[in-house]
Amino acid sequence: MLLKGCCVELLLLLLAGELPLGGGCPRDCVCYPAPMTVSCQAHNFAAVPAGIPEDSERVFLQNNRIAELRPGHFSPATVTLWIYSNNITAIDPRTFEGFAHLEELDLGDNRQLRTLAPETFRGLARLHALYLYRCGLGALPARLFGGLHSLQYLYLQDNQLEHLQDDVFADLVNLSHLFLHGNRLRSLGRDPFRGLVNLDRLLLHENRLQWVHPRAFHDLGRLTTLFLFNNSLSELQGDCLAPLAALEFLRLNGNAWHCGCGARSLWAWLRRFRGSSSAVPCAAPEPLRGRDLKLLSAQDFRNCSGPASPHQIKSHTLPTTDRAARKEHHPARGGARDKSHPHGGSGSRTGSRKPGKNCTSHRNRNQVSKGTLELQDYAPDYPHQFSFDSMPTARPKRKGKCARRTPMRAPSGVQQASSGSFLGASVLAWILGLAATLR
Repeated sequence: MLLKGCCVELLLLLLAGELPLGGGCPRDCVCYPAPMTVSCQAHNFAAVPAGIPEDSERVFLQNNRIAELRPGHFSPATVTLWIYSNNITAIDPRTFEGFAHLEELDLGDNRQLRTLAPETFRGLARLHALYLYRCGLGALPARLFGGLHSLQYLYLQDNQLEHLQDDVFADLVNLSHLFLHGNRLRSLGRDPFRGLVNLDRLLLHENRLQWVHPRAFHDLGRLTTLFLFNNSLSELQGDCLAPLAALEFLRLNGNAWHCGCGARSLWAWLRRFRGSSSAVPCAAPEPLRGRDLKLLSAQDFRNCSGPASPHQIKSHTLPTTDRAARKEHHPARGGARDKSHPHGGSGSRTGSRKPGKNCTSHRNRNQVSKGTLELQDYAPDYPHQFSFDSMPTARPKRKGKCARRTPMRAPSGVQQASSGSFLGASVLAWILGLAATLR
């Protein structure tokens, strides 16, 4: 009798809707537990739908027509929030106030957003991925990324940025990937990347760069990938690249390089570089037009007075053993470089800032994660050898994190909703059958 009474009570609770078998979900959305997920993508919503459960950890609102974000739209329990490809024009600075658990925020492809208040992301101490691509941003306010010490991925490509303030990324001590390609940057000052001591990939291609300060990259001792192709550069000092002790992949093609005496320090640096680099085609002077700067000889600079740089002086006075080692790594000068050979020098990092906790272990930076969700990423995932003939488009997997996170799998809409409904119906049918048997 006791068992029969319990079954009847459970049945009444189910019929009354007091147990969470799909209840408490915004209209036209799909909700499922463990972790609590609300999927409202591609429903033509003009505003954030009401009724999102307060315990929701994952909220998917991409591909709608949402115009603004306000406090109260989401719960501080949120861990993952996707609102890309909407019509967002304004974000109240208090929208994400108190969101201590938020790890991934995708605001990309909101082309009318254009501006952000400096305090928009304040307090998001656990945020590790922030997407702001194609948002029409013309500037990055000072302290916009202040306090985001856990951030590892920052997507700023395809905006309208013309200038980077010094120290704009200074708090991002664990940043691994910084994507700034497809903007309107004309120059890089002394300290736009100061503090990025764990940066692995920096993509600056397809901007309008004409000048780079010799110390612009001085904190990037762990950088492995630097893309500067398709800009308006004519000169780049070798000393500018000297701090990049871990660099493996460099692309400089698509610039109008002047290979006169001013290019000698870059030429000397490229001769020592052991990683993989693109061609550096000369646009001037006329006798060198069309030739690759990397393949020029000292004879081509015979009319230049003085050393190219202190590094060049050092390169001409190597001990016999070092010259033999160089010959081993570069058996044929002017021939094909060994693209599989990583940059061997560890070097010392310039700058006084000490690195914070390194979430992306340096020895594992080229390994592929086995996570269940692949972050959308426009950076290439390089094989051990690759060609510079075309722009790589494959996407890298997300790296390991400092703390274990709940595995994520993107919702599949109706299919997952059907699965959830089928589960609920099965449980209800089993209870009804059990109650009938006990009668």
